[in-house]
Amino acid sequence: MTTYDFQDENGEVPAHRHINGGGWVANTAYVSDSAVVGLNASVYGKARVYGNAVVYEKARVYGHARVSGFAEVYGKARVSGYAEVSGYAEVKRGCYNYTPLQITRSDGHSFTLHSDGSVVAGCRDFTMDEALEYWGDPEHHMHKESYAIVKSLISISKAIGEVK
Repeated sequence: MTTYDFQDENGEVPAHRHINGGGWVANTAYVSDSAVVGLNASVYGKARVYGNAVVYEKARVYGHARVSGFAEVYGKARVSGYAEVSGYAEVKRGCYNYTPLQITRSDGHSFTLHSDGSVVAGCRDFTMDEALEYWGDPEHHMHKESYAIVKSLISISKAIGEVK
């Protein structure tokens, strides 16, 4: 039996390399064959990765966390607890024991508020001030909706105490 140490204080546990990407998956976790777990990424505990979701670089998904749809978890991101990342969300840094704040625009473009207060939407990765300036520009083709989304992310995060 193959084992791997996920550095979570549980020592070596039964695990295997995922068929798509070669990353480590504990035998207690589940990753669908259509998902990708990159070579340096890992999924363990009772975590679940479904659909066309991608976990890569040094990202970790563990606990009872769920990643699904076309979501991407990458960089040094940690998704754990009962957090859920779905749709087209992108989580590239930070630790999430809760579901990251995400709002999807009418064209399917998702805006995700990261634990450091930054906003990621597609290839855009902005501080909150940069996001307000970029999507606050009336020349942006989806200015009104995008700006409203960023303002909503700020309001929601303040209401639940994530941003001061």
